[in-house]
Amino acid sequence: MRALLLSLLSFTVIAQAGVDLKGGLWSHSAVSIWGGAASIIPSPDGKKAIIVRPPQRPDSDETHTVMVKANGREYRTSIGAWVNAEAVWSPDSKAFFITYSDGGNIGTYHLKVVYVNETGLHVIEPIPNGRKLFAPTCFDPERPNVAGIRWLGNDASRLLIAVQVPPHSSCASMGTFRGFEIALPGGAVLSRYGQIETKRSFGGDLGVELLGAEDDCIRSPDTCVPAGMKLHKPSGDQ
Repeated sequence: MRALLLSLLSFTVIAQAGVDLKGGLWSHSAVSIWGGAASIIPSPDGKKAIIVRPPQRPDSDETHTVMVKANGREYRTSIGAWVNAEAVWSPDSKAFFITYSDGGNIGTYHLKVVYVNETGLHVIEPIPNGRKLFAPTCFDPERPNVAGIRWLGNDASRLLIAVQVPPHSSCASMGTFRGFEIALPGGAVLSRYGQIETKRSFGGDLGVELLGAEDDCIRSPDTCVPAGMKLHKPSGDQ
């Protein structure tokens, strides 16, 4: 309940501040696929596209049937069944990233990169376990959310991502995050950013989920600790 109230409060504050809320949950430049209308998401070069259609089988887990059009063909994907999926093409049109949840709205979010080449589609998950970059402090071990924010540079070799503390009341500083620049396809970390620094440097690229992350929990971590939990050391600017 506390997580829901904080999310609603964050949304209200952002809306009152006049921030543009168009775009995805995590990335301002993302196009939402889950639950959205049938659409075409073209690549920057106009030669490829993500095609979003009504589900072919109404009894399936898909909210949509999602195809990728390239090489004169349409390739079937499982993206239509990925909860809250949102997509962003790379500047060179060679790939797109997808952020999605493996459960509901507060399920664990994952980032996958789909390469589109002459032979079809190749899907990778560059950061399969976000705890290796940032382990949240919770009563029980939990995996953080991993989400794509934006491509960096002019190709598909570098990506800015967010690793977020799950918005669960059992976690300290729930909903806060850290930013990472990673190299693809291996996922090597090139740069690290605290939450406040990420907002300052990339605020126009962030979706509402990240814009609403509570900065007071970064400045004063002790104020965002669940009852009964003791922090071993300050977390600083995350």
